[in-house]
Amino acid sequence: MLRRSKTLLRLLCLATCVAGAAPALASSFNISPIRVELAGGRRTEALTLRNVEEAPVVVQVSVVAWSQKDGVDQFDATHEMLVTPPVLQIPGNGEQIVRVALRGQPNRSQELAYRVVFEEVPQAAPAGFTGLRVALRLSVPIFIAPTVAKAHADLSWELHALPDGQLEVAATNHGSAHSQVTDFEVTPSGTADSLRGMAGKYVLPGSRVSWVLKAERREGAGTYTIHGHSDQGEFSAEVVASGS
Repeated sequence: MLRRSKTLLRLLCLATCVAGAAPALASSFNISPIRVELAGGRRTEALTLRNVEEAPVVVQVSVVAWSQKDGVDQFDATHEMLVTPPVLQIPGNGEQIVRVALRGQPNRSQELAYRVVFEEVPQAAPAGFTGLRVALRLSVPIFIAPTVAKAHADLSWELHALPDGQLEVAATNHGSAHSQVTDFEVTPSGTADSLRGMAGKYVLPGSRVSWVLKAERREGAGTYTIHGHSDQGEFSAEVVASGS
């Protein structure tokens, strides 16, 4: 397992527009930690927000229940987590503390997942500014360990050769805890040419998440080796791909 990161994550919101675009006005702040894990009876965590700009920023904070359906993240309102304060103003180059607390009960055998969402409340633009105002929105995962069994992820992999020659790589989590897949390579048997999947994704318990890799040559049925990294460590799997 990767240690819970205590480093600051700097999230800078930028607006990317077409040629002739106007300038963008955006806020930037740091959050630490970047993931919350509650276990062993610990029910609260404090997160530090630091404004790295000169101007103050107003942030609205909420917590949502997090699940996945057909490989897509689902976020639903919940009363199982408490966040305080729900709205805060961070002065220029200043810090504020946000606390999240579990109000409900952990599951006995499976990890629960939530996200704490931070949304910048747009303020009036400076006098004379005529560009695009962009509000920053980001979220931090919260994982609640079960009370009885030790939770762990258990991924199985599938490969499907698509009609357009691309390759779908899918991971199904049969375990009781999440897995954060950060990167992987898919190598056809008997060759050294690998396809790389660089888009990191979480796979929650009971969920199936997929990546579509664009290949320079047409991929088909056959045996492939998948090797990659997750917050559980390195992993490898031999998988037979189904044809289109």
